[in-house]
Amino acid sequence: MSRILTEKAPETGTKQYRRKEGCWHYIPAAREAEEGITPQKAAGDIGYPWKKKPEAVLLGTGGEAPVSPFRAKLGYSQKVLGYIPCEDEEGALVYVRVIGRSWLRLLLPLLLLLVVITGGLWWYFTLSSVPDLEDSAIAYQMPNGLKNEDPSQIMIPGISGFTLEEGGTRIEHVLYNPEGNPCYFKYRIMLRDTQEVLYESGLVKPGTAIMEFDLNRTLEAGSYDVTVLVETTSVEDPEAEMNRGAVNTTITVE
Repeated sequence: MSRILTEKAPETGTKQYRRKEGCWHYIPAAREAEEGITPQKAAGDIGYPWKKKPEAVLLGTGGEAPVSPFRAKLGYSQKVLGYIPCEDEEGALVYVRVIGRSWLRLLLPLLLLLVVITGGLWWYFTLSSVPDLEDSAIAYQMPNGLKNEDPSQIMIPGISGFTLEEGGTRIEHVLYNPEGNPCYFKYRIMLRDTQEVLYESGLVKPGTAIMEFDLNRTLEAGSYDVTVLVETTSVEDPEAEMNRGAVNTTITVE
């Protein structure tokens, strides 16, 4: 036969626990030390579904409800709301522990997921989404692993002559931005005499290179003097211009 637990008269500073069977007053969990409430005085739990058979019945002015066995370890999303003071059949003071849901613990994984998603979107749209980034650039390492060791300086590579088949536009030549540079490169190839732009790249990240590219028109057979202009912008702010370099060379069309 189940134990009978009778709710004691309400005290000041208590809260109400309501359910379909009735309403009971309980002492908030924050006051358990002040009231001298210990696990040994807990006669059972109320407030969460429990597969085991109830071991007691809680009686009170609000009604009666089954009391589950005391659970030493609560579930992740559960917390102790407080304690309903009761008397058992022998008149001893005991407490029925009121268990509720910890909404913070329930929402915490969702909040963390939201933070991760928000952070990822922020990174994508503010850091990874660089305007005019060169799509054809791929990872590239300079010979012998050479790279810029001084981030306060910009390493601009030398450029040898270009060769091109007559009637074509494709030039196979490496245009790279050395690893360690604090900036993006934008390459612009211009005819030296007329300043006509034959090619303009997007922004090339440090440690990447354009392996081949197309001029915007064909050239007749011959040798053409060109200037390769290297414009630089900060990796922190792609719109902040930095130093620029220029290399004079030739395009040989055969």
